[in-house]
Order: sequence, then structure tokens, then C-alpha cells
Amino acid sequence: MTTTLPVPVRFALPNEEWEPVQPEALDVTNAAFLAVRRGLPGDYDPTLTISGDWRTDGASLEQIADESVVKLELEGATEVELVKRKVIESEHAPAVTQAIGAVIAMNGRTYDLRQAQVVQGIVDVDDPEKRVVVIYTLTCTYAQWEQMVPEFQQFMASVEIVPGQGVDVEI
Repeated sequence: MTTTLPVPVRFALPNEEWEPVQPEALDVTNAAFLAVRRGLPGDYDPTLTISGDWRTDGASLEQIADESVVKLELEGATEVELVKRKVIESEHAPAVTQAIGAVIAMNGRTYDLRQAQVVQGIVDVDDPEKRVVVIYTLTCTYAQWEQMVPEFQQFMASVEIVPGQGVDVEI
């Protein structure tokens, strides 16, 4: 079942090769949005996902980012490695950016995957004890990484929280 985000988000997909897809179509159960990148050589199509929810457990953004690494291991990935991480300090929207490497077997094939993630905390200005954590994830193969990272950066540059609206996609 597709989840919904507790905050309204607007963004533009990087180009016309990105196609929104119902998350359930790819057996993704925790995403509010999923898009697949078509038109690349090979048999793996990169994905962009957005997920998020309220977090009241007091976990730091780095601890929440660590959960993504553990989740890959729990889903059967091997050789899971945190390749790079950067903490971005901000009073109302702190974030952690990270790159994760993993090997995963799917449909009888083995893929050397990379994930680029932005784990963003959005603090309630009326009650700083409350926050929403939104996770933006690009998943692609190692061979696609150099081409996909600029597209992910373009996507992230378009993301904005829009009070009073739902998820809004521009293609």
C-alpha cells in the first residue's frame, strides 16, 4: 500500500525519461512516491523514491540514516557499505546525505547497486519537539552512478515543502 507523507512536497522529475509508477507495482510498500528511469542500456532501471513519517523517538538523523543501511541488509543485500556521509546543519530542516553500496540478487541476477539518499528532518516551527523525517532515495547500479547522481541532484534542487498542498509532481 502506498503511504502518504505528513508534509506536502513539490518537486520536478529531472527529465522525461523518469516515469512515475505506483510503488506496489514494484513491491515497494513504504514509499509515498516512486519513479523509474527508462532509456538506459542494461537490464536495471534506476528508481527515485520518497518516503517519510513523523518521528517522535528522539533518534538523531544519523541514526535514522543508519536504519537505511540496516534495512538493505535485512532485505537480503550483501556487501552493504556506507560509502560517504555528510551532515547538513539547519535549525528547521537539518539533513544527512549519504551514499550506500550493496550487492543484491533479483530475478536470478546479481547487481552491484548504489543508493544516494537525503534524510531530511523537518521541525514543526510551533512545537520544536515534533518533526517529520522525509527520505529521498536514488537507487541505481554502480555503472549508472556517474550519470544518475547529477539527475538526483537536479531532482533534489527542485524539492520544496509546500504548506497546505499534497504531493505535487512536475515532469
